[in-house]
Amino acid sequence: MTISFPYRDVEPLYIPDGPRCRLFELPNTPHRRDTVKVVQDALEKPYQSPRLRELAKNKKRVLIVTDDNTRPTPVRELLPLLLHELSEAGIRPADVEFILSLGTHRPMSAEEIADKLGRDIARNHPVHNHLWSDAASLECLGTTAQGVPIWVNRILRRFDLIVGVGSIMPIDVCGFSGGGKIVVPGLCGEETVDQMHWERVNTPTELVLGRADNPIRAAIDDMARKAGLHFILNVVLNVHGEVVGAFAGDMIAAHRAGCELAREVYGVRFQQEFDIVVADSHPFDIEFWQANKALDTAGEVVARGGAIILVTPCYEGLSQTHESQIKEFGYPPIQTIKKLVEQGLIRNKVVGVHMYQVSRAVVEKARLILVTSGLDRSTVERFGFHWAENPDAALRLAIKLVGRRPSIAVLRGAARMLAIKERY
Repeated sequence: MTISFPYRDVEPLYIPDGPRCRLFELPNTPHRRDTVKVVQDALEKPYQSPRLRELAKNKKRVLIVTDDNTRPTPVRELLPLLLHELSEAGIRPADVEFILSLGTHRPMSAEEIADKLGRDIARNHPVHNHLWSDAASLECLGTTAQGVPIWVNRILRRFDLIVGVGSIMPIDVCGFSGGGKIVVPGLCGEETVDQMHWERVNTPTELVLGRADNPIRAAIDDMARKAGLHFILNVVLNVHGEVVGAFAGDMIAAHRAGCELAREVYGVRFQQEFDIVVADSHPFDIEFWQANKALDTAGEVVARGGAIILVTPCYEGLSQTHESQIKEFGYPPIQTIKKLVEQGLIRNKVVGVHMYQVSRAVVEKARLILVTSGLDRSTVERFGFHWAENPDAALRLAIKLVGRRPSIAVLRGAARMLAIKERY
């Protein structure tokens, strides 16, 4: 079996065929050929909400919140349809602005914004980068029932209609992306981002993974409502990045409907654990902070004491915004991470959550071999991981580490997979 990777500078991997070697891929869900028609249908029949053009009547200013360049949502294809809805309500182009839901990611450049939103929109509308660490740009809306302070970008208060645009796919921290997550943590301040993410560390995985309704999502929805998110347009993409479904309307009702489809599109069933798991992180390749999504899946599939080979370019290294803290503490055992957070030594809890996710898979359970051009060998090995120059060298090392005739699973597109464990 020859395994190719979605990176031009990574050579294929040859694995001898046999009953102990399996290839797992995302379902090849067919897309609707006319993406415009799919989205128009969603906008015409929103979930538990008036149509957007009805909501927008008599409104003065509209803010559209979109995800950033770490997400594959085809935003530039969706925005013209939203703008048409708004124009039908009498909203002038001059009264529509955009903000990028960055969470704690780095700001996007002008070129990246033009590519994400479309050059005409980037040129003709104000577009704002959310700056999570800028206290002056934030205001507190109170606290959630769980006691989490709601610090959000104060720009939200300048608009009387707020629309969120994103995509729905599995994500470890809250079950599925999309919905209110475009605002929380997307437009939140440091304290809110930290507290929301840290709740995941104390919540059992089986209550979150693959579940649309869970304790973390409940907090997100509560905060997003308070922040004023009125309407969403979310899409579900297949393995090729094509739109297979669109969901518009109320931020909870539309999101939950989209999660049902996302579970089918991204769900991959496993009947056993494997000694060696080979995974790529496409399309979350920009940095290790994002590539970690593939480890979330691989960690569910690898056998205890096994090895994970992660093939990922990490074009921008570890993390553009959190690299210093990661380098300072690395990826220690989970109990050590918790102590470091409790003692305030890890300054941002969201960093602690990232460390927790990595350590859960490759410190507590298995060994990690990285095939990457974005992280140098010394950095990788300083974390206690292994570095390999290509997939073939990584596989030879993995077999040596496992020390037995191994079972091997290849997860193509692991970063978007929802691992559904059947009875072993």
